[in-house]
Amino acid sequence: MERHALLFRVKPGTEDAVAAILAAYRRPPTQIDADTRLLGTTVLMHGNFVVRTMEIEGGLPKVVAHLARRPEIQAAERELNPYLELPRDLGDPQAARAFFQRSAMRLVIHRGPPALPPGLPATRHALLYPLRPGSGEEAEAVFVGGGDPPHQAGATRLLRTTVFRHADTAVRLFDIVGDLDEAIDHLVRATALQQAGRGLASYLADGIDISDEAGLRRFFADQLMTVVTDRRAAQAA
Repeated sequence: MERHALLFRVKPGTEDAVAAILAAYRRPPTQIDADTRLLGTTVLMHGNFVVRTMEIEGGLPKVVAHLARRPEIQAAERELNPYLELPRDLGDPQAARAFFQRSAMRLVIHRGPPALPPGLPATRHALLYPLRPGSGEEAEAVFVGGGDPPHQAGATRLLRTTVFRHADTAVRLFDIVGDLDEAIDHLVRATALQQAGRGLASYLADGIDISDEAGLRRFFADQLMTVVTDRRAAQAA
């Protein structure tokens, strides 16, 4: 299984309209051929940042080509186009390729099982890390070297985490079973996250300090992304 993510920005003030479009489009078929399947997609927003993640079996080019041909995807992309900060034309193969190249996020690290058991009542959440201009590549080493917090907090379990980066923006996805508030209370106390916060101190944008519990609480309050949609293959088939 492979994980991929795209990051793009929409015009300030259009966030509600964009979220409505991304939440409402019809689900495309997920089985592409015998060897290729779209296992899940998640769309998240924070301010005018949009992140779309995909989990796939098979090759990404085949999945992208499949989605580009689907009428429900084409209709949603046409609705989105007027709201984008950078225009695109996914009907033009060269323009579509340029969009994916400039929007693709780099997978920095994944910790946890590659896939979750079917039917597990997991929920996905994410944090957006604004980094200082030009510091994204160096900041990756902190995410890679950081340890994991304990996986159990009361009745809540942290199942897996994934960090993606695009230029000077990083996004940490985390999947849990249980209560988000309980998970946050657990994570902000975790020594591993506080140590990672101290390692990131010189890379984070001005005004962000996640080196202790109080700073992490503020960070979760300010930088937790909104989950617009989270669809698994079993739901979308």
